[in-house]
Amino acid sequence: MKKLLVLTDFSEASRHALDYARSFFSDTVADFHLLCVSPEATSPAAYNPIYCHEASRTAYADQLNDILTQLRMQATTDWHTYRSSVCPGTWPDVIGKSLEMEPYDFVVMGSQQEGTITLFGHCAIALTRQLKANVIVVPANTPVGEIRRVVLATDFARLKNAKLLSPLKELVTLKGADLTLLSIDVPNKKAIRAEQELHIRKFLAPIEPIISHLRATTASEGIETYLTRNQVDLLVMIPVEKYDTGTRSWESRAYTPSVPVLTLYDNGHNDQPHRHSELSAAYPVH
Repeated sequence: MKKLLVLTDFSEASRHALDYARSFFSDTVADFHLLCVSPEATSPAAYNPIYCHEASRTAYADQLNDILTQLRMQATTDWHTYRSSVCPGTWPDVIGKSLEMEPYDFVVMGSQQEGTITLFGHCAIALTRQLKANVIVVPANTPVGEIRRVVLATDFARLKNAKLLSPLKELVTLKGADLTLLSIDVPNKKAIRAEQELHIRKFLAPIEPIISHLRATTASEGIETYLTRNQVDLLVMIPVEKYDTGTRSWESRAYTPSVPVLTLYDNGHNDQPHRHSELSAAYPVH
């Protein structure tokens, strides 16, 4: 069973993300946990902030219960189960605590390109860099449909652990989708070692991915060019924790693709095969 933490603020973007996730996992036994954040009271002492906080939390809980009722009425199988929570605080803190308390296979959130800098605005991708989880980000204008064309875009020379690709391999196999490994050749990019490439191919077997190379000034420019030229149902990336000065905030702008994105969490483990020279250095012959 897959466990999904679905973030909602009752907006169209978050509701669309929920609908997309239900379709995405329609052929999978899954538990959907709808999470909503009730803002902490920050108003003047002219009224009772505790009362107002409890009132808003109750209102959010009622709305979530209405959504759960609708979902259960719409269910055609018992493959999917639904539950909900309302927690006080900020989105980054609440999500982080939820992931610490319970393991989830995926976090699901919606995004929209304009009009807001809230969680479900352009900063959704930025937040994925901080979450210790696999995250699915769904643009508000993405149609709900089949997953046939999947593209993994990453710096393969920096991929230290092929096991990170397990969710991708499982998804492509289950959906019977085509997989493309997209390598963006940017200036001063480190070349992938032959044994690294072979290790990745062996891990993905029996899937035989298409290999695509594209030259660009930056990775985001290259990805956008590829998306313009090709039809893609799901883009898969591995976020890198790299921030410029003053942008470490979860509300920082980040490149937001126009298609659904699955970001894979990198736990820092390394399963790369060692070259002979490295093995000789590690285990010298006496």
